[in-house]
Amino acid sequence: MDPTTPSTDIVSIIINVINQLCTNLFSSIESNIFPLIDELVFINKNIFNTGDKMSRILSTSPNHGVLLLANCLFTGFVLYYALRLIVARLTFSEFESPSKFFMRSFLAGIATNYSLSICTMFINTTDYISNFFCNLGKDVFGYEISFNSLISILNNSPISSFDLFSIDGILSGMLSISSLTLLISFAYRYILIEVLLIISPFAFLSLSTQSTETFFKSWFKNLFSLLFLQIVISIILLIPYALIRENSSSIFNQVLLIGSIMALLKSNQFVKEIIGGIGISSGLQSGLVGLKSLLSK
Repeated sequence: MDPTTPSTDIVSIIINVINQLCTNLFSSIESNIFPLIDELVFINKNIFNTGDKMSRILSTSPNHGVLLLANCLFTGFVLYYALRLIVARLTFSEFESPSKFFMRSFLAGIATNYSLSICTMFINTTDYISNFFCNLGKDVFGYEISFNSLISILNNSPISSFDLFSIDGILSGMLSISSLTLLISFAYRYILIEVLLIISPFAFLSLSTQSTETFFKSWFKNLFSLLFLQIVISIILLIPYALIRENSSSIFNQVLLIGSIMALLKSNQFVKEIIGGIGISSGLQSGLVGLKSLLSK
């Protein structure tokens, strides 16, 4: 009897168990993560209707939600200016003219109460442009341009024959890990956009005085960079469809898919270098640094 047979059987059993666990994990990621990434990346006006509580916060009525607080602050700004104006007249000191202040406040007040409608226009415009590139890719390549479609086309290796200790298995593992990282990054971006929408009335309200208008500039730059990223992503998604080879090996397709995900992970850095704004990252430390920049710029 060969003494190496029991140890060989144990190693084989361990390998089979590991492959089975990885198969269950990767198949779960493949079936759940990519449709969710599509939902997180391609944002439209439905972001305002993510739930009854969020709809109350983002209500367009001036007597509800964040608009109610913004209008209260607007009243406080006017009263504060009136008090400072009286003190300036009594002390004969220079102060901003009433006509200039009330004109700025009037326009800022209107913009504040229509801030959510203005943000909806920004989001719809971004959605239309990204849909244009996706529809263009569908007409040219004959495939629906989305993460879910891309994974179904490129990752054509059968799950039942998965082997972690092979080049195909290693690439599948890298694909799953990078996909999870991509999901966390875009979930972070989604939350940041929600935060920017909630504080949008206060951003427009900050235009009422010169000392606070820098807050609006920072808010607008961050919101624009996060929305513009959606357009960049829709363009990047066209590249792997253009590079797909018919009847090519699964290894080539998986490498192409991993490269596409890495390009998507770097897309925010590309946008940030061009127009600035807040960064998104799956790392906790870099994520906190990006959130800090939202308030410090």
